[in-house]
Amino acid sequence: MYTVGRAAELTGVPSGTLRKWEQRYGVVVPQRSPSNYRLYDDEAVRRLSVMRSLVNAGWSAHEAAQHVVDGAAVAEAELARPEEPSTDPHVEDLVTCAQDFDVPRLEQVLSEAFAERDVAVTVDEWLMPAMVRLGKAWQRGTVTVAGEHFVSAAVHRRLAHLFQTWPTAAPGGPRVVVGLTRGARHELGVLAFALVLRSRGISVTYLGADLPLEAWLGTVQVVEPAAVVLSVPMIEDLPSVREAVEALMPLTIVLLGGAHQDQVEGPERLGHRAGAAAVAMAERLIGGAYSGG
Repeated sequence: MYTVGRAAELTGVPSGTLRKWEQRYGVVVPQRSPSNYRLYDDEAVRRLSVMRSLVNAGWSAHEAAQHVVDGAAVAEAELARPEEPSTDPHVEDLVTCAQDFDVPRLEQVLSEAFAERDVAVTVDEWLMPAMVRLGKAWQRGTVTVAGEHFVSAAVHRRLAHLFQTWPTAAPGGPRVVVGLTRGARHELGVLAFALVLRSRGISVTYLGADLPLEAWLGTVQVVEPAAVVLSVPMIEDLPSVREAVEALMPLTIVLLGGAHQDQVEGPERLGHRAGAAAVAMAERLIGGAYSGG
């Protein structure tokens, strides 16, 4: 639970504006402490972050509030996301598989994609652009929620299998901890990053999605990594990422990826090409650019 002041820090919404949105539009309904102070939970700060981004994008506060009240995730889908262009002729294949629920075709597409090229190139030139196309197809209604989940689950299984079966790094080398903060669940991008990093001979401790801050702190204290990599795949993940960055930066080097990385101050930003960023980071790690906490 967060006070008004802390919620304002994590969302970037001034406390006066926060109260106005609460009272005028009902964007959030705070709880009350025994002393009658307003308290905001994780869901409230996520909603406020999406509301702020919609207003910054030019929406009226009234219109933005209506969308956020209907659902923060649906409201966020209205915002443009950074997108790297792709000329790969197979970039629409995942959309087709999602529409047809074609299991054999989906398995063939994934097998061929990761067999034909270096994994970093596959991630940047095909996988991530293809997942963006899939998300847009869902927004347009040409792919159902079930179809999107069907493909995303298959992609996750493939990435996880490749990560698990890739040869482990030589002992004694740099170690990196990778994952998502509390409440963040869209992990395909950060998992792809971890896979490419491991393919370049780096020891990666992958923690997955939705990890509480206390668990991050405990892991860093035990592992003492050369660096930690977080991601901001969704606007609603900004508050928990800001909180984690603030707590982790005194302990280790923090690097940040994801669609909304530019909205978090402090850590080094990795850019929007996960494969290339992982390759560059691996080269710097091997060259001794980072040292453990």
